[in-house]
Amino acid sequence: MDIEAVGRVIEGHSVRTVKIGGADLDGVYRGKRVSAEQFLAAAAGGFPQCDVVFGWDIQDEVIGSLPYSNWDIGFGDVIMRPDLDTFAVCPWEEGSASVICDFYTEHGEPLPIAPRSVLKRVLAQAEAAGFRAQMAAELEVRFFREDQESLREKGYHGLRPLSPGLNCYSIHHASLDEPVIGYVCRMLNEYGIPVEAYNREHGAGMYEINLRYTDALAAADRAMLYKSAAKEISGQMGVTPTFMAKYADDVDGCGGHLHQSLWSAGGQESVFWDASRPHGMSETLERYAAGLLATLPEFMLMYAPNVNSYKRYVRGTWAPTNLTWGLDNRTVALRVITGSPGAIRIENRVPGADLNPYLAFAASVAGGLYGIEERLAPPPMVKGSAYKAADADLLPQALPEALERFRGSELARRCFGDEFVDQYVAFREWEVEKARRAVTDWERRRYFEMV
Repeated sequence: MDIEAVGRVIEGHSVRTVKIGGADLDGVYRGKRVSAEQFLAAAAGGFPQCDVVFGWDIQDEVIGSLPYSNWDIGFGDVIMRPDLDTFAVCPWEEGSASVICDFYTEHGEPLPIAPRSVLKRVLAQAEAAGFRAQMAAELEVRFFREDQESLREKGYHGLRPLSPGLNCYSIHHASLDEPVIGYVCRMLNEYGIPVEAYNREHGAGMYEINLRYTDALAAADRAMLYKSAAKEISGQMGVTPTFMAKYADDVDGCGGHLHQSLWSAGGQESVFWDASRPHGMSETLERYAAGLLATLPEFMLMYAPNVNSYKRYVRGTWAPTNLTWGLDNRTVALRVITGSPGAIRIENRVPGADLNPYLAFAASVAGGLYGIEERLAPPPMVKGSAYKAADADLLPQALPEALERFRGSELARRCFGDEFVDQYVAFREWEVEKARRAVTDWERRRYFEMV
């Protein structure tokens, strides 16, 4: 859309407020709310935004010493320039719309540390190689009958799930939750985020909501907006979702599976499909999978960004634990799904629902392109349980290990840029140190009386 078309939408829907912003380094939708009149007047030039959105942690504690956004340079402004193609009316909030912005420096250059900029950089590399990536995020989520006050009053303990019991795939249990989950999905559809399906998952109040695939950048936009919108919509009903990778140590984690395929530059032909080869898997698909597997350890920080992310990788909990791939196998890191030229794809099952979609998508595409460029061959596919694949290398086991692998990756610098790598390493160093100092409930239960 152009600004005139946006103006017509604003008038036709009586929009009074526009939410403008983009993803921070954690993938949180951050920005401002401006009047519709101010949006129309200033959209072309962009909106100033304090660069601290890239200088604090997920709890808004200012880090202060990052390479970019720090006390020494005074936390100046960056410019948020709206991508008008992402403008959408928010049907659950009367008179409101939203738009995703790209971040620019004061000199008018794309901000290299902004996650959307990182994904655009990688997609440009794909385009230069003659490919177009199509993707979708499949995020599992747990809903609780709690609000912001009750969560804090309970200290995030003893929370009441939207529905008790496991009841995975149970139709009638999902129907009981329809007033909440169905409404969330209807609002997402009206918002312009197509929901293909949703179902009860393997946990109390746990759901999987499947978004339709599209071009990679739009798919990442949808994933970020979905997480933010789900919190807004369910909050109106006294319900709070969590996308934590592992909410509790005695339950399954929430996956953030990435479905991906490569197409010709024009988008007409899947380069993953070759009818003459077994299961229709082209040589390009195999090299892409080989590159994904080869780069998983050094790119893990972009798939599993938090201390909690690594609590999800437990045998027998539907989460992968090693560098494996297989045909329609839900125990491996990379599940290949075949059947037709339009449906053939790779499901990267490594990320959790706590992913930053822009960074996880960028890591996946960059890894796959590396495999194609280097003509890598994947290891043999795993048949049966990948948990029993004794020869397979393990995924990084904790955030410090992933951090060190990313820090030393020359490929990461080549794919994502020095500015981003330096900022992201320092950003995650802070998270490691915060966790190192934290005293947990588990420690109190274990040591309080006995030491």
